[in-house]
Amino acid sequence: MMKVFICPKCGSITTVSRRKEVFCHKCGGTRMIPSKLTFAKYTQMDEQQRKDYSKSWLYIRNHTTGES
Repeated sequence: MMKVFICPKCGSITTVSRRKEVFCHKCGGTRMIPSKLTFAKYTQMDEQQRKDYSKSWLYIRNHTTGES
């Protein structure tokens, strides 16, 4: 089963099939968080929709947890 992970620091999104721990290669090894976004939905999104999702996810996370 494919899973979608997102980086809480930079918003990078990646998909994996087996790994349970995923680290971001874009911002230097930050541990990525499983996304509520399904793989099926992710594959239906175009690149701009994925960027918008990432920006929205970071905005919501930063404003609900108080992180920057």
